[in-house]
Amino acid sequence: MAITETTREEAQALALRYPVARAALLPILHLVQSVDGYVSDEGMALAAEVLGLTRAEVGAVATFYTMYKREPVGNYLLSVCTNPTCKIAGAQAIYEAYVEACGGRHVDPDGAGVMVEHAECLGICDAAPVVQINYEMYGPVTHDEAMGLLNAAKAGEPPASNRSGHVPATFTAVEREFSGIDDGVHDQLVEAARLQAAAAVPPAYRTGETDLPVTHPGGDPSGHGGAAFRAAFDTPPGSPPAPQEQEVVEELAATGTDTAQELAQQVTGDDAATPDAVLPAADQPPVVPSSDPDDATEEA
Repeated sequence: MAITETTREEAQALALRYPVARAALLPILHLVQSVDGYVSDEGMALAAEVLGLTRAEVGAVATFYTMYKREPVGNYLLSVCTNPTCKIAGAQAIYEAYVEACGGRHVDPDGAGVMVEHAECLGICDAAPVVQINYEMYGPVTHDEAMGLLNAAKAGEPPASNRSGHVPATFTAVEREFSGIDDGVHDQLVEAARLQAAAAVPPAYRTGETDLPVTHPGGDPSGHGGAAFRAAFDTPPGSPPAPQEQEVVEELAATGTDTAQELAQQVTGDDAATPDAVLPAADQPPVVPSSDPDDATEEA
């Protein structure tokens, strides 16, 4: 299955949940993995395009975290913990038997299709040895029970976990859930990101050895911070807010909350007449107001 326009739109929607768009990289990688069953080159290219990153930056993340796969998984991923406690309890023999049952490979496309892998400690040592199917936990399991899990997964009928009671969904369904695209709180997260980006002290992200505010000229080009910066920077002093900025202000003011009213005032009030009044200087970090009452007395 190729990356579609719908996937592109969903990736863009995920980026809008963060004041710094690149923070959406992990969810977007889960999203593209839910399409192809692995992180394809096309999926990495999409993430790079949506977030304004290089393919090398996306690839560095996709190959660092073991939850992102670079080859098709099939419908079920079987993870065998082979850290000391589980290994002593027989997990290494289970893993080796899995590989042998898959024809000497860690991927078997027959039937429902499975992938088997080593896993680091799964945090449930008292249930050793432990096997996961699409991150649902099974343990402790005997060698025969573990082989039964593999056969059931290959048949497309994995049993319910004896730990959670849940029957594992397919790998692509689980990955879509991990992306968060269907969690039902999208609008709230987008609004929260917009409020953060419009705050007097905006969020920052680290690049190399430098912390860049998202509203800095070198800041995030894709997220709310980048859009907010461009709207303010391109508006001559004393001019009405740009249409995009005006829409943000009106929506904030319409919420009726004290915080929203304050943020709206920051954008439209006299103190926001020039970009420098609401944005940190290009060569300075954002100034965090002191919470010490003595400081406030001295300033007064």
